Amino acid sequence: MKINLKTSFIPLLILLLLLLAAGVGIAVATTTPTEPVVANLSALPTSTPTVTPTPGWWADTDYEATPTLKKLPGVPKPKFQGGVGGEEPGKPIKIKRVSCSTAGVKITGVETGGGAWWNVIGVAAIPNLWYWKVEASMDGKSWLHLYRQDGSARGVLSRVNLSTLPGRPAFFRLTAVDRTGNYPEPCTVQVLH
Repeated sequence: MKINLKTSFIPLLILLLLLLAAGVGIAVATTTPTEPVVANLSALPTSTPTVTPTPGWWADTDYEATPTLKKLPGVPKPKFQGGVGGEEPGKPIKIKRVSCSTAGVKITGVETGGGAWWNVIGVAAIPNLWYWKVEASMDGKSWLHLYRQDGSARGVLSRVNLSTLPGRPAFFRLTAVDRTGNYPEPCTVQVLH
């Protein structure tokens, strides 16, 4: 049997180099580095804070003390203008029907809701109803929108805060609109003072 030194020596050489590299790596990993020696250097000085007064308007202010709040002025009590106030809830207000010819669109009454509130009571239920709305007027010509709702309703249709109106309303109007955008004659009532 003839051995070729070139082919059998190369794997042996590679194995020997790997063992040598592993040995050097272990030696490097187990040694601790030493600090370099530098001649003629002294340690850096440490700073010490010094308190120096700051000139100006803030020099006399004690920042450690809790500031005392000044007494706040009293909160004024609002006074409502334009409507009535202090009424007991549930008292009926006299009304006169001006026009209420459509069944299902009726304002049946107006009553006090307590304080400066009035309740507009009625029914809004027509075939194919889309929405209904309640409006108020001081003169029966210019109308102020109060409330709108989709679908039918019965009972309190709208609560009106009289203090938000420019004066006591003289008229209320209920309009019911169907899904085609048409509406029958609205129901209008006059408040009797």
